[in-house]
Amino acid sequence: MLTIIRMWWPLLAGVLAIQLGNGLLSTAIGLRSDAAGFSAAELALVMSGLYAGQVVASILGPRAIARTGHVPAYVGFAALAIVSPLAILLSADPVTWAISRFVFGAGLAGIFVVVESWLNDRSANAMRGRVFAVYILVQLAGLLVAQAFVPALADNLPLSMTMVAVFGALAVLPVVLGRTERPARHPFASASFRALLAASPIGVVGAVVSGFVWAVVMAMSPVYAQRAGFDAEGVALFVAALVTGGILLQLPIGWISDLRDRRVVLAGMAGLAAMAAGVGAAAHGRDPSTTIAAIALFGGLTFPFYTVAVAHVNDRIDAAHRLPASGAMILLFGVGSVLGPIAASSAMEEAGPRGFFLLLAAVTGGLALYALYRIVIARPLAA
Repeated sequence: MLTIIRMWWPLLAGVLAIQLGNGLLSTAIGLRSDAAGFSAAELALVMSGLYAGQVVASILGPRAIARTGHVPAYVGFAALAIVSPLAILLSADPVTWAISRFVFGAGLAGIFVVVESWLNDRSANAMRGRVFAVYILVQLAGLLVAQAFVPALADNLPLSMTMVAVFGALAVLPVVLGRTERPARHPFASASFRALLAASPIGVVGAVVSGFVWAVVMAMSPVYAQRAGFDAEGVALFVAALVTGGILLQLPIGWISDLRDRRVVLAGMAGLAAMAAGVGAAAHGRDPSTTIAAIALFGGLTFPFYTVAVAHVNDRIDAAHRLPASGAMILLFGVGSVLGPIAASSAMEEAGPRGFFLLLAAVTGGLALYALYRIVIARPLAA
């Protein structure tokens, strides 16, 4: 792990800073939207705006990188993440907030396309799971630390959004000033989803489910916790438990996926996550401690979904296709992310707050069954 950090610290530091801003933005806007009395449709619009922006940037990002290079593209996308939070201060209506989150999501996804294509270009297959595990771990660390700001800043919207912009500016410095070896430049090539699906069906499905689950828990967990009766400190604790679980299990799961068939690892993660969500649904309203423990375990098992899915896809493609593949995987993640808050809002309307956990159990259980199906009908990748 220390070797990976020494090699990649400029990119990891930039990712840490941008995720500090993202974590603060998501929790603060989730709380303020719910407190403002937004309807289920308006809440879904606001929370899905971020992920709609990610979809657009995942399409345009690889083209921008191929044209300008990784560092200039990174700076351009970071500029979107710096400016967009300030637009939230213009008006307290759901459309303005959704547009602001759309632009922020575009900047965020563009940064991820740059970083992930960079990591994939310079990482060997035998280390890819661990490299991406550290990358996702740093993302989660940023989201976790951001929750420490929530009790102090959640009620002060101007200060919250200013801090989000500051974190965006800090994300630029290490990448511009660092000396990490630049990735190879390849001519732009459009991603072929048919080829990607042929190379790794479970990787494609895993990316969509990963985005869906990530969006549900990150966008809607503050809303769930608030509706379940947690106070501001309890909401922050609930979100922090979710992210802490992801931090603790990210590297061990990445390491295991480098040693075993990644499909088997993904099936085990998804099956156990479905059980954890079922426990959370059963404990809702009766045992807050068990609910918090369930979301912590769920986060630990599901946040590495993307790590394993990306590693499996990149095991099966050559270097020239890794930039478009990075954009395609983030696009798939973004599609799932757009659907997540919409589905969660509907589930919580129909089944009450408990619908949050019931939806998560159904989706992760479905992924486990699909992964088992792929294991049965297809051979594993040769060593």
